[in-house]
Amino acid sequence: MADTLAAGLKSAAVDWETLHRNYNPLLNLVKELIGIIPNCDPILEIWPPGFRTYNLLVPNMFNLPNTIFGSKSFKASMGLAMYASSKAACSYCTAHACSFALRRGARTEAIAGNRTAKEQAVVTFAEKLAHIPSTLTLADVEEVNQHFTPTETQWLVYSISMMGFLNKFMNAMGIELEQDAINDTAELLSQTGWTAGIHAHGNYRVTDSSTPESDNLLTYLRVIRQAPGAVLWEKKWTAGVPSDYQSAAKYLEEHTGYSFPILKPVKESRVVRTLTAALRDNLDKAQSVIGLKIKMYAGFIFSTLVENEVLKSEIRNLSERLVPELNTELFSRLEGVAQMEIPTDNAACLELLASLQQQFSLTEKEAAVLLLATATSYSPSQINEDIINSALKQIDPPSIIEIMVWLSLLQLLNRLSNYYSLTNGY
Repeated sequence: MADTLAAGLKSAAVDWETLHRNYNPLLNLVKELIGIIPNCDPILEIWPPGFRTYNLLVPNMFNLPNTIFGSKSFKASMGLAMYASSKAACSYCTAHACSFALRRGARTEAIAGNRTAKEQAVVTFAEKLAHIPSTLTLADVEEVNQHFTPTETQWLVYSISMMGFLNKFMNAMGIELEQDAINDTAELLSQTGWTAGIHAHGNYRVTDSSTPESDNLLTYLRVIRQAPGAVLWEKKWTAGVPSDYQSAAKYLEEHTGYSFPILKPVKESRVVRTLTAALRDNLDKAQSVIGLKIKMYAGFIFSTLVENEVLKSEIRNLSERLVPELNTELFSRLEGVAQMEIPTDNAACLELLASLQQQFSLTEKEAAVLLLATATSYSPSQINEDIINSALKQIDPPSIIEIMVWLSLLQLLNRLSNYYSLTNGY
């Protein structure tokens, strides 16, 4: 019996040989940045748009490889923000972000909690923006702005938002933490109370303790060698996608039926282009295996649970275009689903699935997807053994990945919109 969704989907995962044959530059570039190729890749490729979404978002939301060649102080701060925004949501991402931060020059003392005023400002900013619901204040933003340029602050926001995607997917799936990541970070992180949890089956062992080296000339040369191949994939995946909001709004209206005004405050061209491509792919009816109706149901439940009224409004407006039958009464029922207790035994799970089928005229698979989505929408997720068994029994592997990627994208938008709601008042 699988104890995580990732373990239950191993037989459906795409093998490493195929991934390297198809995407070698992408995989190797990530390895240069954090020392390992993440175990999520074979799982994501089960639903190819999921793999594409992840591999588009990561370099663009972290401004890679530009960040690597930029200010040493800022890239260390970005790594620290990534780490701090993950601590409460995902042990897997906490380890990876710690490794990224150390490689970019962050101090081990800052990870452990002994910080300068600048480092503490970054940590507070990241933790509060990542909190569910967001607790970030204008005073927190002003404190960060004392230490960074406006452009740098924006990139901190984008990186924290991207960690929202990663936190949601890795935690909900229970992706297994790589041994090299454990060796790089576990001894340091153990000083903070970190445990690997579900990402190491409740236990881990350091086999060869080492501290990651900070970026040096060899790092830069290796990144330069891999970057061109990764850029070719990005150009292929974003061909024809605009990089300014005004044009992107028209493009999204044409491809999804909605202009996504939630993206209007985003000014960085590569971020606009990437988010536009990700939304296009995740709302493409032809590529969906669960159907857009269930994605709208799940999106509304998610936005309700994270208490984000801006995102909730976006989902309602999007639903009007994609699922016109999703009326006020159905939205009210979905509000009720968001408030339900997650079942913790098989009998309660079966009872709830039957109720969802009846309330919303769903198939068994659709009801199971909605239950899985609801449990996933909490941070950390509330996916237990019975939810896992239900999902693996009634949902095909590509559908599991699709709903997880969709909710992860919404978590990114949740953090992003919370920042702009505070600073822009929209």
